[in-house]
Amino acid sequence: MGEPLRGEKIQRYRELVESLTELGRSHAKSIRTKRQQLMYFYFVRCAGLVSGVVVLVEHNHLSAAYALEKSIVDAVINGLYIGYAADDTEVEGLVSMKLKGKETGSVRKRAAKLDAALSKHRKYMACQFVELFEKTKEFVNEFAHGGVLSTSLDVIEYSPQVAYKALADCTLLMINFLGNVYILENIDLSPLNALMEKFKQARVDLSPQ
Repeated sequence: MGEPLRGEKIQRYRELVESLTELGRSHAKSIRTKRQQLMYFYFVRCAGLVSGVVVLVEHNHLSAAYALEKSIVDAVINGLYIGYAADDTEVEGLVSMKLKGKETGSVRKRAAKLDAALSKHRKYMACQFVELFEKTKEFVNEFAHGGVLSTSLDVIEYSPQVAYKALADCTLLMINFLGNVYILENIDLSPLNALMEKFKQARVDLSPQ
């Protein structure tokens, strides 16, 4: 690699991920329904995967870090889908299929149904997850399934900005997950907004000098 990754920059993202995880955990105490519990399980999965990305970037396993992004996108869409779009019968069916280790259907279709459901609550929330899925589809599939680009990242020199992009993209997915929950549950956005400002500053500081 050319310019080495800077530890303080990675640490800023680690602290952001830990703060976002704690924010989600603090509101999990008020969970009242099975649906909310299942959605929280997906948030925990999302948080764990993003934490894994931080560790992988720190140890220069960049192709593995990018490969996790597909699972993070899926966790965000599936979690919010269970929380706000699936009916009770479907939720039970999804749980049953998961327990049997079976595939639970098209994430693209779920993203479309989630957008439709969210738009009924807030018009400005329409289309965000189909757009997210389409925007990341080819890119994350390349890394998740071991394409030429993904495997080359472990053997060629690359700019540190490529590594910092993985940190930024995956952390933003966590913020997206929490942001939707906060808005739909009418939770005070101040703590999340404060972390969003730290995220924005981290991205500015990670730009090429």
